[in-house]
Amino acid sequence: MIDALLIYPKLGSMDSMITDIPLSIIYAAADSVKQGYSVKAIDLRAEKDNWKSSLKEVLEKGVLLAGISVMTGTPLHYAREVSLFIKNNYPHTKIVWGGPHVTVLPETIEEPYLDFLIRGYGSAALAELISCLKSGKSDYSIIKGLSYKQNGQALHNPRCTEHEMLSFQDIPYHLIDVNSALYRRSYIRKRFFPIFTSRGCPYHCSFCIHPAVYKDISGPKWKPYPDNEVVDHIEYIVNRFKVTHICLIDDTSFVELERMKRIFKLIIQRGIKVVMEFRGARINEIDKMDDDFLRLMVEAGGRTLLVGVESVSDRVLETMQKGITREQIFRVNQKLRRFPQITPYYNFIYGTPFETYNDLLETKDGVLKILRDNPQAYFGFGGDWKPIPGSEMIEAAVKKTGFRLPASIDEWIEMDSSDFKVKIVHPWYTPEHNSLIKLMQVASFVIDDKVIRQTSANKSAGFRILRLFSRIYKPVALLRMKFNFHYFLIEYNIWRLLMRFMPRIKANGALN
Repeated sequence: MIDALLIYPKLGSMDSMITDIPLSIIYAAADSVKQGYSVKAIDLRAEKDNWKSSLKEVLEKGVLLAGISVMTGTPLHYAREVSLFIKNNYPHTKIVWGGPHVTVLPETIEEPYLDFLIRGYGSAALAELISCLKSGKSDYSIIKGLSYKQNGQALHNPRCTEHEMLSFQDIPYHLIDVNSALYRRSYIRKRFFPIFTSRGCPYHCSFCIHPAVYKDISGPKWKPYPDNEVVDHIEYIVNRFKVTHICLIDDTSFVELERMKRIFKLIIQRGIKVVMEFRGARINEIDKMDDDFLRLMVEAGGRTLLVGVESVSDRVLETMQKGITREQIFRVNQKLRRFPQITPYYNFIYGTPFETYNDLLETKDGVLKILRDNPQAYFGFGGDWKPIPGSEMIEAAVKKTGFRLPASIDEWIEMDSSDFKVKIVHPWYTPEHNSLIKLMQVASFVIDDKVIRQTSANKSAGFRILRLFSRIYKPVALLRMKFNFHYFLIEYNIWRLLMRFMPRIKANGALN
């Protein structure tokens, strides 16, 4: 009998470009593995169309509990599909969902195929749930963050009030084949190994789920791992898994610059050779970095900063509670230009409840200035605003615009700007606002040459075609953006069709 089968479902079209190691289920398993329970993990993104057979092979051995990691949007579709398969064919296996979506929407427990939810951090709670199920106890009230059903009533235990800080020595990486080619980014044929150097986030962006996820944490909302443990962790994965690239996936990495300086110095002192990408970088934090800090980061291996700019309109930035300004964005970008080894990758969100067409024009002009000022900068894809459950912005949208919250799993699935069947058009969009969003979305793939630069090592037929499209369309996209000509966007429909078929193209080997 397997005590727990932890499942990472497919996420959607973006799986075809970036498939990271599923840390959510690996971390969730830590306490259970440490306590000696039998735990298996499976990443369904590796199973293509054979996922039912792969699950059946494990479930036939007998599984006490199946746990599924869940995020808002398209991942919900796949999580439900997997859950129904298990419930219909293996009714004695209990099903638990975990992840940010259920953390802020505990009413999800009312779905008939679910037995439990784990809200918030999950490692300790999962081990306690396994213990209860194995012993036959039906009193789940002591398990922090657990939602369950009793006598037809949904019950929700208080969430954990402390950050779950796992030692890297207790992380059961062996549950997943972390060396699999699946985790190699197809566009550059490099494997980026994700790690946390901290937990939580101290900021209060109105569009973000983090304030709701961490609201029950007592004390600081951000907690770093000790310097030596961070560098020990990096050294461990570099040596054990022959890693050359790592991605620091903290919600935000640079809250304390002196801490990061110490970490960089330790990496250099130990002679650890690694390329680092930082997924959590903020304008206000980079603004505080001096040239000595940036030189040190480069020497330690820092190469990419994924920066959540979101907008280049001061009015929109204020509604987002970003705590940054348009001029600050330009100043930071010009500073980073002095370090050509560093690639700033600026990410955006379009169509927030209080954004107007003129606000988006400001952002569009800001993007063109960013690219002119810094040839190394990348213009990240900006999705239509996705209503994040629990965020302040979604509550404001309901009150001030009449926006209707999704009321079912199906409606939450449709709120995904990466995999929508029909493009999201929020009630406050004007036709010109919507068409400008379309232009910026498709132009983001070509006007900075990232497709050409980042995929040059991939000689597959699929990427050769993408590079050709990029070269042909770039001057058209730049002219369209410069003169605000965002009508008759035939290229947008071509791009959407390409995104829809990208997983199939990858499965057939055209991107390998």
